[in-house]
Amino acid sequence: MPMKPYKVLCLQPSCKNLANFKIASRWSDGGVEELKTYALTCEKCLSAAFTHSFEKHKSCRTIPGEVLEPPMIFELRTGTHSNQLVRRTDLEATFVS
Repeated sequence: MPMKPYKVLCLQPSCKNLANFKIASRWSDGGVEELKTYALTCEKCLSAAFTHSFEKHKSCRTIPGEVLEPPMIFELRTGTHSNQLVRRTDLEATFVS
């Protein structure tokens, strides 16, 4: 069943733009897989949000059997389930050297 589209705002402080990106890590316990969201952000705030997501990632704890991958950038498309989001490795490469 398609998800109902809705507007998502950038969650960075004092920003009122629409969010274009989801910054998240793939998490799995071996049976279930999902995205752990660190930020929903616009293009203007993407660099700062992506940098901050690594700090958030470091504070996450896992138990044996869990896997938490490094933060990734996905195109945010309203009405699209998270497992259908397109990963933007090109953008990730511009922020990670």
